[in-house]
Amino acid sequence: MDIQNHYYGHSTALARYVGEPTVRHINGLVQHGWTVASPTLVHFSDFATLPRTARRLVWSHHSRAWDPGSDEFPTTAIGSPWLYLSALTQGVPVKPLGKSVAFPVHSTHLVKIEDANAGFAEELARREGPAVVCVHPEDLADPATVGLWREHGHDVVSAGDRRDPNFLGRILYLARAANRVVSNQLSTAVVYAAAEGTPTEIYGPPVAVGSLGTSVSTRTQEVWPEFFDASAAGQRESIALAELGIDNMREAAELRELLGWEKRRVRPWFDYWGGAPLRKAGAVLGIVKRPDGAQDAGSHNSPLAFLKHPLSHLPSPLPKLPETDRLPAPVTDERSASLRNT
Repeated sequence: MDIQNHYYGHSTALARYVGEPTVRHINGLVQHGWTVASPTLVHFSDFATLPRTARRLVWSHHSRAWDPGSDEFPTTAIGSPWLYLSALTQGVPVKPLGKSVAFPVHSTHLVKIEDANAGFAEELARREGPAVVCVHPEDLADPATVGLWREHGHDVVSAGDRRDPNFLGRILYLARAANRVVSNQLSTAVVYAAAEGTPTEIYGPPVAVGSLGTSVSTRTQEVWPEFFDASAAGQRESIALAELGIDNMREAAELRELLGWEKRRVRPWFDYWGGAPLRKAGAVLGIVKRPDGAQDAGSHNSPLAFLKHPLSHLPSPLPKLPETDRLPAPVTDERSASLRNT
């Protein structure tokens, strides 16, 4: 019922798993990233109320981040789209990169992270040698940012725009092809890599993220210390799988029903194009109150900040199921420039 359901190729992975020929509107909200607090406060905070039959579909009820039993909002755990795509591609060969892959903390349209990665680029080169650095697509389009990484000998790639249906496949490709995955903050990509059994490491100074400051970095070290303790590296895979909802995965028929795909409905289409954008606009303007405790790194921004990139928050036609490889190679800055010029 909202554009976030189709971020990062998640609806694509779910459609493929249940055997749908196309991506469809989902009757509810799907968690679109690993969180350090309740997804209802991180990803669903603009939607304190939902249509009667809609569900809040989260990845796991076994995450250390939150207690579903005491959460203000009812949720249904279905397992992360990553796990479904991973299951679908178990036999797909991936050529090793022979390098570490880094997923640095990145800026967004609304939250700018100044100078967070300058020191990390240098430390990455010292610890890993030349690495593959996967950056946000906005950063890929910024010559200064790309130049920072290249100055230290790193290759720069991206998983694509967040509405790109191949996004998740590219991250999975990198996680499987990497010697190991590193970052300057425990993040979704690091949890993904750990779940695949790829070695991981977090290092560098804490990163301040918008109005949340360094609270995210601090919380991850307190709640998931195994990702920062080299002696606990062997525990990371099982922890990551629990965070992603390995025990909450559903069979295809049940998953289809929970997504609202067992039959055609008009309401999810209406909510996607009309209801959800109006609810989000109301939350941004302060007309609709967000739940107490809502965690939004951009909460300090004026509502006018959203008008700088208005189309990035609006719905668009649903993504098409790609006919290409399910684990495509990442986007390079040359390919990105070519796409921008077409």
